[in-house]
Amino acid sequence: MTEQVSIFVKMLIPQKPLAVKEAQSVIIPARNGPYQVLPRRAPAMKLLCDGAVVLTGTDQGRNETYFISAGIAKIRDNACTILTHNVVKSDEVDIDDVRKKLAAFRDKEEKGDQLDELERKKAAFLQMIAGHFAK
Repeated sequence: MTEQVSIFVKMLIPQKPLAVKEAQSVIIPARNGPYQVLPRRAPAMKLLCDGAVVLTGTDQGRNETYFISAGIAKIRDNACTILTHNVVKSDEVDIDDVRKKLAAFRDKEEKGDQLDELERKKAAFLQMIAGHFAK
């Protein structure tokens, strides 16, 4: 009988640890494309872009999806630590609120106002979330 090995996943934002879970595998949005992390893999560091982190086979026995902004993933010893500025669980997304915020950014641009770098990053993050729900 084989022992089932899981991956310990931590998602950290500057203020605090946001999610700490066990999963059978993790798919992260690496800069060079989606990257699947499985148990017993070699250590690695990955640059992350805005995208979805998918935890498969969590301790509740289901898949969980989180949206993250760009960051870094450290993979080592059956653990995956994700450092990022924004994490939103897909179950907690209010898509109407996301669309309202995106519309506000578009209105500002249409009036000729330039979005600063932080606003552009927020708009890109919201657009990524909206695109996921449009599928």
